[in-house]
Amino acid sequence: MLKYSYMSSVLLLLLLSIGSGCGFFSKGDTAWPVRDINIQEQDLIVPGETRAIVGEEIRWHNKLSVPVHLGFLGVRPIKEIRCGKGFTTWFGEIKDIVTIHAGDYVSACFSRAGTLRYNIWTDLGDPVHTMGPTAVLHLENAG
Repeated sequence: MLKYSYMSSVLLLLLLSIGSGCGFFSKGDTAWPVRDINIQEQDLIVPGETRAIVGEEIRWHNKLSVPVHLGFLGVRPIKEIRCGKGFTTWFGEIKDIVTIHAGDYVSACFSRAGTLRYNIWTDLGDPVHTMGPTAVLHLENAG
């Protein structure tokens, strides 16, 4: 009986940490605005330069009829995501490149200020010819 209780407790803690790590339980507590970025064509991201406050949710919407792949340039700036959709695996690991299906979106709330550069690709098998322009996300501290 003790073994069952211990395993149940460990499982419950694991589920709570996964949910809270993505901001699952705190969504209603904050009134952060959402910054929308639209991928309208292979070579058109609107806006191409976005300013946001640390903690705000950034959403990348794929308006194309094909999937696109979003990847950040340089160091792994997305190690510190507080919430989001599409950037983490079931095990909580951050993906280097995320796929945004046609008509869908991915999102993230970053926990550090800085400038992030990213690109989109429509075909990872031919990254040179299917890469869109580099877009920029400026994250600033509040106040």
